[in-house]
Amino acid sequence: MAILKRYAAYLYLASSLISLFAGLFILNYRYDLMGRLKLLFSENSVRVPVLMYHHFSDDGPTGTTIAADIFESHIEALSKAGYTTITFDELCSFVYNETPLPQRPVVITIDDGYTSVYEIAYPLLKKYGMKATVFIIGVMHGETLYKDTQYPIDPPHFGDAEGIEMDASGVISIQSHSFDMHQLEPYETGPYRSGVLQRQDESREEYIEALRSDFERSAAQIENMTGTRPLVYSYPFGRYSKLSEETLRDCGVKATLTIVKGFNVVKAGSPESLFRLKRYNVYGDMTADKLLSMIK
Repeated sequence: MAILKRYAAYLYLASSLISLFAGLFILNYRYDLMGRLKLLFSENSVRVPVLMYHHFSDDGPTGTTIAADIFESHIEALSKAGYTTITFDELCSFVYNETPLPQRPVVITIDDGYTSVYEIAYPLLKKYGMKATVFIIGVMHGETLYKDTQYPIDPPHFGDAEGIEMDASGVISIQSHSFDMHQLEPYETGPYRSGVLQRQDESREEYIEALRSDFERSAAQIENMTGTRPLVYSYPFGRYSKLSEETLRDCGVKATLTIVKGFNVVKAGSPESLFRLKRYNVYGDMTADKLLSMIK
C-alpha cells in the first residue's frame, strides 16, 4: 500500500511538472506570437485593403458590373465606417518617406478605363470627397473599334478629354493596365499573349524587350495626357511572373497589383511591400454590409 501511495505521489508530481512546463511554453509562445503580431502591425506598418471595380451600369449583368446606386451605397458605407480613400502616391510616400496615413486607409481601384468611370463613378466619388485610381488599357483608350480586327469595343472607353478632367480634379489618378497586353484571343490577328506572360516562342531577351516597350508606350500615353509618368501597374487578368516583376521595376514601376483576394500589410521602409498587392473584387450584387465585412 505504501508503495502504491508513493507511486501515486510521483505520478502527481510528474503531472504537475509537465503542466507547469507546458503552461510556461504556451505562455512564452503566446508572448512570442503577440510580439510578432505587434511587429507586423506596428506604427511602421499599415493594413491596407484594396478594392477592385470595373464597369458601372444599371443595365448590365451583376458580375463585375456595378449599378450606380450600389456603388454609391459602397462609398457612403466606407465613409460612415471611418475609412479614408488614399492614392498610390500617398501609399508610396508612406513607404519611402514615412509620411503618415489616415487611421483606416482604403484604396479604390477601377480597371480597364470604361466611359462609365467618367459618367457614373467619378461624379459619385466627388460627391463623397473620395478618390480612386483608374488603370487604362492604352490600345483601347478613347477608341470605339478594336485594333486590327475592327470589332466594336463594348463597353466603350473614355479618352483624353475625360482623363484630363478627372486627373486635374484630384479625384482620379490614372495608371497603367498595359498598352496592348490586355488581349482578347478572338480579336487578335497576330500571336496571342496571355496577359503579360512570356510566349513560348519568345526568348528571355525578346520578352523583356516586349514588356518594356509595351509599358513605355503606356507610360508615354498617360504622361502626355496627365503630365505625370505612371508608377503603378495593374496586371491584365492578374497574371504575372518573377520576370515581369523584375522588368517593370527596371522601368521605374513602384507598385504592382494582382487579383489575388486579401488585404495588404504595407511597411514603411519596405518597397517590396508595394509589389503584388492583393485586391478584393467587388461584384454587382454585393451589399454595402457585405463589402465592409469583407475588408474588416
